[in-house]
Amino acid sequence: MAARAYAKCKTVLSRSRLPGLDYTFNPYVGCGHGCLYCYVPDLFRGKFARWPAKVEAKDGVLEKLRSEIRKSKPGVVGISTSTDPYQPLEADLGIVREALEIFKGAGFPVSIQTKSPLALRDLDVLRGMEAEVGFTIASLRGEFRDMFEPGAPDPASRLRAIGQLSRAGIKTWIFYGPIIHGFNDSDDDINGIVEAAATSGSRLLYDRINLKPLVSLRLRSVMPGSYFESIATFDYRSVYRKIQARCRELGVSSSPAF
Repeated sequence: MAARAYAKCKTVLSRSRLPGLDYTFNPYVGCGHGCLYCYVPDLFRGKFARWPAKVEAKDGVLEKLRSEIRKSKPGVVGISTSTDPYQPLEADLGIVREALEIFKGAGFPVSIQTKSPLALRDLDVLRGMEAEVGFTIASLRGEFRDMFEPGAPDPASRLRAIGQLSRAGIKTWIFYGPIIHGFNDSDDDINGIVEAAATSGSRLLYDRINLKPLVSLRLRSVMPGSYFESIATFDYRSVYRKIQARCRELGVSSSPAF
């Protein structure tokens, strides 16, 4: 059983500035995926000196949620927007599962984004509530995962999970991002991900790399300076046009993520 560490918790149902979300619910702090491109450490202003950071559950998070939801108007809740909701610790603690049951009972729609097939565990709860589940799939190639997402589940398991959720009637989407020039923006990359969205009946969202300071520092540590400079100066509009064209060909609904 995973060790239970607890972070301080002041509020759990927070107003959101993210498009399409009224609230965010973040029961965990930190992330074990160790994705080099993650900009969350920048948002926390260096709180995570090392990355990946250890994952902690917030103290009393479910009790606070039950209290706060009674005082809140129903709206769409983004589940764990600052880290993956289906961290390995979630398999032990089941906080997200219990939270989904609370949201379901209160009539709050939810939007989940993850890299983990553990989301399938909660299919029985997601059925019968207004819910959507998105999977981040920046590349179908294992070597991309090994370089940029060393602690995350492999892309094949994510594809299988999104297919199962979609076939069960859950609204699904794929987040193709971050797009990193020279690493996951080839025609093969684009075609593979758009075809995966078409096969699973998923909407496709896409976005380029966000080169915040700590992200840039991590990327510079694993690639020559010339590679980094090409990423920083590349015009991603040409990639977006290719994605949009392929989506039109396959009848996939798509849009930029932001």
